[in-house]
Amino acid sequence: MTQARYTPTQITLHWLSALLVLTIIALPYGKDLFAGLLGGVGGVFTLHKSLGLTVLALTVTRLLVRARHGAPQLLPADERLTLLAAKAGHALLYALLILMPLTGLLFGKRPVNLFWLVEIPPLPLSDAAREAAKAFHVTAQYLLFALILGHAAAAIWHHHVRRDGVLRAMLPAREQA
Repeated sequence: MTQARYTPTQITLHWLSALLVLTIIALPYGKDLFAGLLGGVGGVFTLHKSLGLTVLALTVTRLLVRARHGAPQLLPADERLTLLAAKAGHALLYALLILMPLTGLLFGKRPVNLFWLVEIPPLPLSDAAREAAKAFHVTAQYLLFALILGHAAAAIWHHHVRRDGVLRAMLPAREQA
């Protein structure tokens, strides 16, 4: 791929996903703060789950768009370690953006009320399967936090230290005057 930036669709999906993931993270940790706005703690988790399933759909869409359009080659091919780290980080992020909503859906015993509009019934799973999904969901959140921080730190490093255009490739294009 010889393009110098991501497509506008890829950029939009990336930043929308980032905004939603940060909101999803904030909701359970700020449940007491948000409960008054969302009709109680149940409303907080309804929104958490709804946004999680939205991120799942966005992530699948992102992967399909990436398969169609590819990604720009932003690093020189001889920087194998940096390329490997970037590819591994992205693969893990995508994996968790799929697995976190799925495991969240799997461990619930109650229906998920998708944006207070559509009820998704719980899947008929054993208690052991639900506990395994819950354990993964609760534990993997910390890996997701670390990956998000590492992703942001790498973007800042590329922008301020390397000055190589990696971050600019994921920012909306500016109009040239």
